[in-house]
Amino acid sequence: MDGVEAILGRKNASGTPDSARIAKLRGRLERALREAVDVEVELSRADGTIKGVPHYSLVEARAHELGQQLSCKVQEQQMRELNASHAPTAECPGCGTRCVLRLRVRKTKSVDGETELQELMGDCSRCRRSFFPDARDTGL
Repeated sequence: MDGVEAILGRKNASGTPDSARIAKLRGRLERALREAVDVEVELSRADGTIKGVPHYSLVEARAHELGQQLSCKVQEQQMRELNASHAPTAECPGCGTRCVLRLRVRKTKSVDGETELQELMGDCSRCRRSFFPDARDTGL
């Protein structure tokens, strides 16, 4: 199973990835990427970034910028979806008290730019400290 199937593939009753669903999702992604390309090309001409016959490095730079924007959006969405399925509580690593978890949004820098990532955080009233739960304790 490749990385895409690991992420997108749900296993059917026989325990194998749902190939039809994966193919459908790949088609949707291809259409969405084509639409993003069309908009980027039109935008780069409308805003005057690309005029006439540009040096290829300018075309490449705009394409790379679009890829970085996409990367940041994917990272943000992946974290939102992971955290949406979290357990509502986790054990405090200091005292073991079960604490309610909340989502905290923080800005961070990825290799492709600034992103706003959600992360789970617990506040222990017994220890009077905040903590980031272990993934094993949150059901993720």
